[in-house]
Amino acid sequence: MARSNVIVNACLPAARVAACIAGYALVVLSVLITYDVIVRKLFDASSIGTDEIGGYIVAIMAAFGFTYALLQHAHTRIDIFYQWLPKRLRLLANLLAMAAMASYACFLAWRAWATLAESIEYKSTSNTSLHTPQWIPQSVWLLGLLLFAIVSVALLIHAVWLMVRGNASQALQFYGPKTLDEEIEEERLDIEDFDQPPSSVQAPGARHD
Repeated sequence: MARSNVIVNACLPAARVAACIAGYALVVLSVLITYDVIVRKLFDASSIGTDEIGGYIVAIMAAFGFTYALLQHAHTRIDIFYQWLPKRLRLLANLLAMAAMASYACFLAWRAWATLAESIEYKSTSNTSLHTPQWIPQSVWLLGLLLFAIVSVALLIHAVWLMVRGNASQALQFYGPKTLDEEIEEERLDIEDFDQPPSSVQAPGARHD
């Protein structure tokens, strides 16, 4: 569950769409792998390019998933001592974590751009039977990393802006690690959604008595 603020509200729709596309791509990969296993077992043959396509899908899925995970506070943070730190140190820890994340995201995007430029310059193709032009999957991969970098920097700027304006409490609320109560609430909502029977979902336009 994302903590609502102006930056998250602006970025979350695009990140959610990207994450959904990545999820469907993973389903496609699962179908390809299942088909490959069946063909190998029954006909002692294999499909062409499953491993290569799978590598592209995993890399692109991860690149776009980074942003959604960031907005959902799903990236791992080691916060053993965080709850006992004074407020100023907690703010500093959050800023350092976000600055490190933004720096890493920008570095990934920069290196991805260099890789893509090199592939375009040398007209690189995969050394497989598909001979895939590398600029095609690398371009999509770069888009995912660019989105991650832009959102990371935007969140860092927003956190700094809140602190400069003296809204330290909001900065902690928006950009601190998840509290135990938040994690429990998320688990509770997930369980309720899982246990909810399909018949309880009403059709559009249905009236409540």
